[in-house]
This record gives sequence, structure tokens and C-alpha cells, in this order.
Amino acid sequence: MTASKKKNNTIPAQPKASTGSSTKGKSNKIDPKAYKVISVRLRMAEFASFAEQTKIYGISGNLALRIAARRIAGFLETDKETQIAMRQITKRIGEIGDDIRSLHKLAMKDGSVEMSKLEEQRYAFGREFVRLDAQLQKILNVSHRRKDGQLLLAKAMD
Repeated sequence: MTASKKKNNTIPAQPKASTGSSTKGKSNKIDPKAYKVISVRLRMAEFASFAEQTKIYGISGNLALRIAARRIAGFLETDKETQIAMRQITKRIGEIGDDIRSLHKLAMKDGSVEMSKLEEQRYAFGREFVRLDAQLQKILNVSHRRKDGQLLLAKAMD
């Protein structure tokens, strides 16, 4: 029996697993059966380089390894550039929607429709959806992601 068990005959409380986000009122419990923990043995030089890279990107070593494993397996990981592009597209689609709504209000008010402005917004809307589609195809192409990750793994083995 351990010293902590001898003192009060109870097992010391284990720290709760954290999801990495601080959400008040929500449970941060993680189902241990939903995950598989793996470990990686690195040489000191490998670890030093790895630690330097994670520091540059401001992420933990655990997150970096998880991203690598998920990428090799073909799971979804979006880069900052893609996230920014998606936010810009979403914002622009919202602005176009606002412009169309304004044109509609004006048309309802005086019965006229500025066809040139409506056509301009229709084309802008189409352009943004083409950009959105391109980003979504890049993100959602599972086989391409898996091949990219497996190619990285194969190159590392050479």
C-alpha cells in the first residue's frame, strides 16, 4: 500500500483531464476510452529541434505530434492561411447579402430596381462562392490529405 493510501485509506484524487479550453459551466471530462495515448522516443538533438519548432509556432509538443499523426492519417487540419481565407470569404458573402438586402429595400420602397447594381452583386456573390468551393475542396479532399501525409512519412523514411 502506498503512503497516501495508508494515511487516510483513500486513493488521492487524480487531476482532471483538460480539453485545453476554459469553459465555465461545461464539463472538461474526457472519456479515456475515446483516445489512445502513444509515446515517442526522440534523441536529444531531435527533441531540441522539435522543441524549437513548436516554440516558433507557439504550440505544445503534444499538439504538434497530434497534427502530424492526424495529417498522416488524412484527418482534417487547416492551416492559418486557409482559416483566414475562409473568414474573408464568409465576411464578403455577408457584405454581399447586406448589399442585396439594401437593393431589395430600395426596390420595395420606390418600385425601381437598379439592375446594374443587382447584377454586380450577383457576379460578386458567384465569385465568392467559387473561392469558397475551392477552399472547401482543398479542405475536404480526404484522399489528397491522406496522400500528402503519407508522402511526408515516406520522405522521412528515405
